[in-house]
Amino acid sequence: MSRVLLNLIAVLVTIAATCSTAAELLLNKAPPMLSHVWIGPMPFKESRILRDDWFPTLTEPSKWQVVLKNAEVFKSYILVLSDIPPPGKTAPELSNMQISQLVRFARDHKLKVAFEVGGLRTSTEVCGDQAGETFARHDLSLLTRWLSEGGRIDYLTTDHAVMMNMRGVGFPGPGLNPDRACKMTLQDLINELADYFQVIHKRIPNARLGVIEALGYFHVLGPNGQEYPHTDSMLPVWKFADFFDHLLLAMKERNLQLDHFHLDFGFDGVDYDGRSEGKLNFGRVLAVEAYVRSKGVKAGLIFNAFHDRKIKNPERDTASREAYQRTLRYFSEYIKAGGKADQMVLQTWHPYPDRTGPEDEPFTVLNIARDVIEAAPHTRMRNPK
Repeated sequence: MSRVLLNLIAVLVTIAATCSTAAELLLNKAPPMLSHVWIGPMPFKESRILRDDWFPTLTEPSKWQVVLKNAEVFKSYILVLSDIPPPGKTAPELSNMQISQLVRFARDHKLKVAFEVGGLRTSTEVCGDQAGETFARHDLSLLTRWLSEGGRIDYLTTDHAVMMNMRGVGFPGPGLNPDRACKMTLQDLINELADYFQVIHKRIPNARLGVIEALGYFHVLGPNGQEYPHTDSMLPVWKFADFFDHLLLAMKERNLQLDHFHLDFGFDGVDYDGRSEGKLNFGRVLAVEAYVRSKGVKAGLIFNAFHDRKIKNPERDTASREAYQRTLRYFSEYIKAGGKADQMVLQTWHPYPDRTGPEDEPFTVLNIARDVIEAAPHTRMRNPK
């Protein structure tokens, strides 16, 4: 074999090895795949009164084609199922016929269905060792409207069912409400939440059970040993790891499994943690996400943002644009920080945007969801075409 040929072979081998190494580097540096997309637009404009465009937009597939193609789970709040007319009205906001239409829409488009539920709201009347069972019966009375129309419930997620009660339900000030009607301990509340799930599971055994808690309540040990204290210095110190371990133990004692934990710590939260650096800090989010996953529970992150609330009575379009920009920035910087959520929850409970859709109208809720999805090149499409 000639020296020229040998040299050519050596060059080709070197190129192949270099390309292989480059490919491996690209794969290792690729952003993580965000698997399951949940979509939950804010239904209410005030109290229990639905936004005018919520039902007609969500039941018209042409108004949210990209989001609908990518979403695996449609999520809403249990109060959309209330059979009590809101103030000033003579009928429930959703009729049985409309609920049936939503049920058919979800089934026809192969959407799983999730409801966010109270889980536990203590009061003078609901307190003590039957609080969980009592509130479960309350929530089941509403969920029955969906089930009665042939609806399937795949996920049930409680909303601040522990920490809201520790602080005092509806208490707007810092620290604990000294006048709260029910002063149960943290461990007692966790046990009652597990009792709540036990009653729910007996009635809806196929529903996967999950929890939302705001991370600002907790002391979190972050990456590299960095400490993230709670965001309200007047609260007692509650360590997230202790809270989560007690919750898992209480579930296990009742032969139940916690399927998912959704992190409530949006733009304002990571902005608060990064205030000394002048940038968004995702250390608390990433630490909790990793801890939850280490326990075999799916970690979901709720992607959302308020508008600039320092401005009183903001102009509608300006506030919606700010919510859009902040949510997209939150998502982008979370990906750069190395986030690995199992579930991407595109949910809103904010006053802005105050329009549900359509997704191609700038700065609507579904427009935010569409652009977040399209900004994630590795988001796994449910029905790719």
